[in-house]
Amino acid sequence: MQGATTRKLIDIKNPTFRVLSIKAKKKGVSLKRYIEDLLEEDASPKNRPAPEGVTAQRVLSLIGIAKPSILPEDIDDERLNYILSK
Repeated sequence: MQGATTRKLIDIKNPTFRVLSIKAKKKGVSLKRYIEDLLEEDASPKNRPAPEGVTAQRVLSLIGIAKPSILPEDIDDERLNYILSK
């Protein structure tokens, strides 16, 4: 893991715990490392949802960049609110 990390205590149901333990053992890593890797892979940019039909990598890399840092309800322009909601 790179950068700052956040520690969280999570609850995992027993059947899920057993399955993940077996998969981690098959990969030769600890259960903790296996779960961390799964979460990091799931959150990676390549797994973020994209609008239907958009496949160009250059376009996908731009999604979300232009969103303002102010709350949408603080914007008093209906057309801009519509555009930002997409």
